[in-house]
Amino acid sequence: MDYASSGVDIDAEGRAIASLVDALGSSVRTSGEKGAPVPLPGGFGGIIEFGDSRLALATDGVGSKLQLAGQAGWLQGVGIDCIAMNVNDLICVGAEPLAFVDYIAVPESDPAVHSALGSSLAEGCRLARVTLAGGETATLPGIVIELDLSGTALGWFPVGHAITGDRLESGDVLIGLPSSGLHSNGYTLVRAVLKRSGKSLDDAVPFDINDDGRISKWASDEGFTLGEVMLNPTRIYVDPLVDLVLACREGKGPCSSDDLKAMAHITGGGLSNLLRLHDSLGWHIDNPLPVHPEFSWISDVGSVDSREMHRTFNMGMGMVLAVSEDSAEAVGQWLSERLPGTRRVGSVNDNGRRVTHHDPNIVFEHY
Repeated sequence: MDYASSGVDIDAEGRAIASLVDALGSSVRTSGEKGAPVPLPGGFGGIIEFGDSRLALATDGVGSKLQLAGQAGWLQGVGIDCIAMNVNDLICVGAEPLAFVDYIAVPESDPAVHSALGSSLAEGCRLARVTLAGGETATLPGIVIELDLSGTALGWFPVGHAITGDRLESGDVLIGLPSSGLHSNGYTLVRAVLKRSGKSLDDAVPFDINDDGRISKWASDEGFTLGEVMLNPTRIYVDPLVDLVLACREGKGPCSSDDLKAMAHITGGGLSNLLRLHDSLGWHIDNPLPVHPEFSWISDVGSVDSREMHRTFNMGMGMVLAVSEDSAEAVGQWLSERLPGTRRVGSVNDNGRRVTHHDPNIVFEHY
C-alpha cells in the first residue's frame, strides 16, 4: 500500500498548490508598508512586515484524523492537533506564537461536540501559550458531511531574527526532536491500513507500545487501545524550541542566535520537508531517532515500504533543528534536558539538494 493508492497523491497535491500560487499574483502591499510580504521561499508559514517587528502566520487543519476521532467518540485531542500543526510551523521561522483563531464546520449543531472541541482547543492554547482570539462555527448540511476543524496562528519576531535557512552550510548538525506518535498526517493511509487489518479502534494494541508516557490514556483502565495510539495528540514544540530561540536571542541560551540555522516541522512529506530549507544543500540522516512501534505496525500490515513510510509520516521525529557544528553539543544537551530523546541525527552536506538516510532506500530529491 501507499499514500497515493489510499487516496492522497503528494506529487499531484504539490502540482495543484504550485498552480494555485502561480495564479495568486503579487501582494497589494509593497515593501515598507505594514502587511507587505517578506519573501520566504519554501518556508513554513508566511511573514509580513510590521514596523520593527515581523508577523508570521500559519494555517492548517486536522485532516482525516477527525474521521477516526468521530468513530471513536473522542474529540479531546483534535483541538490540540489543530493548534500544534499551526504553531509548530510558526516556530520554524523563529516566531513566538501569540494567538490562534479556529474554524469549525459541522453538518448539524451538537452542543456535546462543540463542548469537547472547546475543551480541547483550550488545552492546546495552554500548551502553546497562545490566546484563543476568536473563530467561526459554520453549520453546513449538504456541504459538510462530517466535522472539519482548522485554524490560523499568529506569531512575531524582531526584524533581523528570522530563521530561514539562508545561513546554512555544509557541516551544520541536525538535531531531531521526538514526536508523540502519528501527529496529524497520513491518516488516509492509516484508515486504509486499519481497514485491511480488520481491527477496530476499541481493540487492544497488537504490538508493544513501549509506554514512556507519550500516549494519552482515555479509553480503558487496562492496557492501551488502538484508538488511544492512533488518536494521540500532536506534540506542541513551543516548549522547548521557542524557549531556546528566546534564550539565544537574549544571550542566555546555549549558543548565539546565529548558530540556529534552520528548523523543519516533519509533517506531510516526511523527511522531504528538509528540502524546503535550502535550494542547493543536502541532508543526511545517519543516526535516526527510534521509530515508534505504531509506524512499524502500519508498515507491516499495509506492506508499505520504508521510503513511502518516511515520505508520509514523521517516523518518530517531529521536528529537526539545524545548528552550527560548534554549538551542536551544547544545544543538544539543552534540548534533551527539556525533551528527553532529543539528539543529533545527521548533518548538512554539499552533495547536492537531496535527503539521504542510514537506510539507502530512503532518498528524496524533491518535496
